[in-house]
Amino acid sequence: MRGARRNARLFLKSKIGVIGLAIILFFVILAVFAPYITTNNPVFGYNVSSPYSVPEWATVFPRYHDLAVTSYPVDANSFAGPTDVSQFSYAGSNIAYAAAPLVGPPGNLTKYSGSLMVNFSAAAAPAGQSTNPYLPGGQPVFVMTKSFQYTTKPPTNFVVSAFVDPASMTNVSAVYVNFKMLAPNGANYSFSSLGSYALKQEVEITPQQFGAWKNVTIPSGLLPLSGLPGFEGSSNSAQAVFSQTGTYTFSMELQVVPSGSHARGTFYLTGVTFHILGKAYGLLGTDIYGRDLWSQFVWGSQVSLLIGVLSAVGAVGIGTVTGLVAGYLGGGPDELISRVTDFVLVLPFLPLAIVLISFLGQNPALYQNIYAWVIGLFVVLSWPGITRIIRGQVLTVKERPYVEASRALGGGPMHIIRRHIFPNVMGLVYSQTALNVSGFIILEAALDFLAVGIHPINTVTWGLTLTNALSDALTNSTVDYAWWWFLPPGFAIAALSLAFVLVGFALDRIFNPRLRAR
Repeated sequence: MRGARRNARLFLKSKIGVIGLAIILFFVILAVFAPYITTNNPVFGYNVSSPYSVPEWATVFPRYHDLAVTSYPVDANSFAGPTDVSQFSYAGSNIAYAAAPLVGPPGNLTKYSGSLMVNFSAAAAPAGQSTNPYLPGGQPVFVMTKSFQYTTKPPTNFVVSAFVDPASMTNVSAVYVNFKMLAPNGANYSFSSLGSYALKQEVEITPQQFGAWKNVTIPSGLLPLSGLPGFEGSSNSAQAVFSQTGTYTFSMELQVVPSGSHARGTFYLTGVTFHILGKAYGLLGTDIYGRDLWSQFVWGSQVSLLIGVLSAVGAVGIGTVTGLVAGYLGGGPDELISRVTDFVLVLPFLPLAIVLISFLGQNPALYQNIYAWVIGLFVVLSWPGITRIIRGQVLTVKERPYVEASRALGGGPMHIIRRHIFPNVMGLVYSQTALNVSGFIILEAALDFLAVGIHPINTVTWGLTLTNALSDALTNSTVDYAWWWFLPPGFAIAALSLAFVLVGFALDRIFNPRLRAR
């Protein structure tokens, strides 16, 4: 215990060791708390912003100063309590919030903890009368509004969506969901129409769909096909709506088409969202598919640390045991271990790893545990080098006087190795473990960069991120070579590898007095 405290004090006096440890702890925190640090799926979270969105902080530079920042003026509201309800203004019906009455598609609704309950009653309109010619027969029974400020250039796209459950309908032949936006200049844009087949499937809820949750989603790219006058001849609906800065008012309206003299019923409503997709987003921007690069960066740290640390521990562990046996026992065991290490050391590491991992990837049964196979492969191909280092240290320690004295007093091989040899090689064990982690991290990234494909389809790695960014980094000047795509994982690989090297050097100085004296 006293020795451990002494070594800890010496380590804390080493500036390079402390810096390396701080960097490692940073990435460990990212890896461990990835589900809480990020909210977007790094692999399948498409279109969280426009493709090639720069990091939001980059808007401080003149080149990106006026880019529209991706935002949620109306965020996926779950209506779990009074605070959620009070964000909107309401008209048209009796309103109450309910605590989680959600009974719909669990894959879509699990993130919502409550819903808004709307009770309505409506008399049938006179024949031929309609408040909206693009939603014929619809009678508004409920409207909710929210105002927000828009202060940047027009966005490239927007998406408006909500979950609606017409839970109980009487004398109703159809339900319409109408989204609208009031611009600062007084223009009132409607996003709902039955004139387009695609939009009709989104905004119309038929009696067969009553009693179940429906996800209503309208991307702005569909609006030029809607037949709505505000988008006739428009090549970019988002720019048409957000052509100016100022106060905008978003509205969501529920309409019913009465089939009798008096219509009534109950709606449940949740997840109302207005998502503006600009050209600036988050900490690290987005890739070609609009996926969040910060999420890819955070989740990628898990793979690098997992493979790097476990491979290093496995290789050093095997190398330590074989080095102790070969160095202390000598003779036949030493000869056998030395010849095996010679054979493995002459194998071409990277080409052999590429061939074997490619073979594993072709076998579905083996591919399910691909990371375990990769770690095992790294260990098998790397332990001989550790064995030679440990063996050399053991050969010097076992000739020291105190070892001879222990042997003369009747100490057996296991006693001498455990009490005298092993404690004197622990410094090498610690330092070699730290130093080898960096090599395995770089090797895993290299295999991904060479498109070997050692990762399951639902994971992301720093090496894979670099691979995906390569073509844009080399040729795509229209997006400034997507520097925000390839620089962060490149820096991360270099920083994490350097951190383990610094820690390894610090440990080497602690356990090697001659280095510490310099």
